[in-house]
Amino acid sequence: MIHGVKLETLAKINGLTKSSRNGLDNFPDELCNYLVSEFELQAAVLFKVEHNESLIVLGKSSGARKNYLRGSSFECSKCRIIGDNTEFSIHSDSNCELQISEFLIYESCVSFKIDMEQKGFLTIAKKTPFSQVDKDAFSKITSFLSFMLQTWISAKGGNVLLSDVPFNSIVGDTAQELRTPANTIIGFTSILNEENLSSSQAEYVATIKKNAHNLLVTINDLVDLAKLETGALTRNVKSVNLPNLLNETIDLFKNRFKEDVVALKLNIDNDVPAKISLDDQKLRYVLNNLLTIASAITSRGEITLNVQPAPAQQIRFSVMCTSSVIKDDKLSTIFNPFELLKIDELKNSNLTGLSLTLAKRYVNFLAGQISASVGTKGLTFTFTISGEIMSDIISNLSKLPAPTTHNKVLVIEDDFATSKLLSNYLNKWGYDPVIVNNAEQTFTQLEKETYLAVILDIEIPNYNGLELLKKIHEHPNAKNIPVIVCSVEPEQQKAFMMGAVEYFVKPINYNYLVEVLTSYKLRKNSNILCVDDDLPTLNLVKQAIQNAGFNPVAENISANVMDLIKNMDIDLAIVDLDMPHPNGFELIKMIKSEKKFTNLPIIIYTGKENYADDLKNIDGLFEDLLDKRSTNIEDLAETINSMINRYEMPPPVEEVIDKDDVVKILLAEDYKHSQIIVTRLLKKNGFENIVVVENGEAALDIAKKEKFNLILMDMQMPIMNGFEATEKIRLIPDYKDIPIIALTAFAMKGDREKCLEAGATDYIPKPIDSKEFIEKIKYYTGQLK
Repeated sequence: MIHGVKLETLAKINGLTKSSRNGLDNFPDELCNYLVSEFELQAAVLFKVEHNESLIVLGKSSGARKNYLRGSSFECSKCRIIGDNTEFSIHSDSNCELQISEFLIYESCVSFKIDMEQKGFLTIAKKTPFSQVDKDAFSKITSFLSFMLQTWISAKGGNVLLSDVPFNSIVGDTAQELRTPANTIIGFTSILNEENLSSSQAEYVATIKKNAHNLLVTINDLVDLAKLETGALTRNVKSVNLPNLLNETIDLFKNRFKEDVVALKLNIDNDVPAKISLDDQKLRYVLNNLLTIASAITSRGEITLNVQPAPAQQIRFSVMCTSSVIKDDKLSTIFNPFELLKIDELKNSNLTGLSLTLAKRYVNFLAGQISASVGTKGLTFTFTISGEIMSDIISNLSKLPAPTTHNKVLVIEDDFATSKLLSNYLNKWGYDPVIVNNAEQTFTQLEKETYLAVILDIEIPNYNGLELLKKIHEHPNAKNIPVIVCSVEPEQQKAFMMGAVEYFVKPINYNYLVEVLTSYKLRKNSNILCVDDDLPTLNLVKQAIQNAGFNPVAENISANVMDLIKNMDIDLAIVDLDMPHPNGFELIKMIKSEKKFTNLPIIIYTGKENYADDLKNIDGLFEDLLDKRSTNIEDLAETINSMINRYEMPPPVEEVIDKDDVVKILLAEDYKHSQIIVTRLLKKNGFENIVVVENGEAALDIAKKEKFNLILMDMQMPIMNGFEATEKIRLIPDYKDIPIIALTAFAMKGDREKCLEAGATDYIPKPIDSKEFIEKIKYYTGQLK
């Protein structure tokens, strides 16, 4: 009896052989996918070596990183075997610059000869270290690769790529050359229109301009088609309010019709959720083209856009119009290039000959299908696209601040499934995770990158996780990086003693994890202005700010400062006094005179002598004064840290209670990182008087004694939850009309209504969107109408 597995392997090899003999462009991809499936790899990328130094991508497996596009060029300055002329070489190096997997697992590079003149190069990724048995196996596998590649290259006439230059590069370069003269024609026709032209001349110029514009739009469509062909186009998926998007799209067309002649309607099925994750730009393009066709051929009747849910998390769109000028015989070719413009009614529309072709390719790219049909009621275009229906909790998480330079997170986790899940969550929240699974890879990454945070599983094999935590904090590049520990065992006390900022027992509560990251991201995104006309000193201060983990905004000409910061958020300023006009005293007055910088903390860092009398003029406008002669950079960094961290500490309760005629805010929140986020946002925006309590009962008790202008109430708290506390606070006469904003990290369907029923004035999901949060605080405290 012949073994089924062997038959399957033979079938795969037979398929590969056919692809190579036919010279199919995707053959190298098939070859890489075959290697991954047969030899238990995570990813594989196949290159051709150019001039013993450059690597040109021939193909990659489906699990490889997306940036390894066919025809793109890579180099590795660390590689020892690119220039090797032996028949076969294999090498592993943790410093290799060709990371092909989304996860930092074990990778090796293999150099081999395709024929007497051409060299191949293979990079492979594996979950376990490469053994001698693996290396011996690949010495034999490369003979198979050489044979298959020789067959493929021969079938392609010797050209593995189009002149070894990516097709998209050729189209892109050509398009740029064509755009320039097209734009020039448009520009000169606009100038001609200002001349005293006859009516016929003006008509000729308008025709030239219109055709140049059409040419330009067609070039843009061609470039996008080329990107689709070569795999260079990316999906820009984000959370979208679908009804808003569709209404905006419909509104663009409504002004083209008289309502009594053509009715434009939008029907959204009740089962279509409002919040969907999709590529909104490509959806808009498809809808705009289909509605343009409908509007061009409909002079009377109705145009309707229907939206319904479809199986497998897809959305079905139908654009219907009561016109049937496009006949059945045209439908089979209507999506072909330039067929659209053969229809008389569409020749003068804003469509190009590639508009519908590109729309179809976009739909296919978004994992959908599109078709056209003609019935008794007229023409209908129907298409589906993949739209991940987002739960309220995920859609709220997507409101995190947009990624900045401070969004890289180092994850030390050896369990592949856990690391994949964690990576998916972090990506969804706007973070850039780098996954490693051992100590060696950890320190390699710390040498290469600066990270917002480290997430450490202390149960990694062959290494004491707590010892690794200690060594991470000792590393010069990581001393200011917060480490979040995860484990299946409760070892909190030891971890906190060694410097962990938070500890999660698996399974991880991802909502709280993102709160931790958000609190550190807000801190790391702090902008610190430093002004000093002495460049060496300015550079030292700038370095101190960077070492503390913040963003320096450096300027050596004091006269430029106000223009520099007028559209920026500044968290702290460090100003020298002895500078040309305006000097430090004058500059501090100018900064503090701006409303947005009234509460900005300022440190004077100066070497100026005899300034005591001048300081009286800015008394109360600065927080600290450091003398350059007696304060080293380390002390300055410590002062910077304490100033930035002061945003996180609410003032003493008694101090807030004793004040009159100020806005007082009560925050009821039990999770410390949520307390930090809210307090930081409030204090940075001028709301200094905050009282923080950790459960609903404490909130109720203090509300009975003191009156606050606003209450922020977390709904999930111990002892007494936010729902109960809100209901009881509403029974206090003084709090009948006081705004209470509900905060919750577990935003499920119906939670908003439940919060409002309990007596909340409004509702904010967590993680908190900074802009929305502050706007609501200002509104409910009477500072924003």
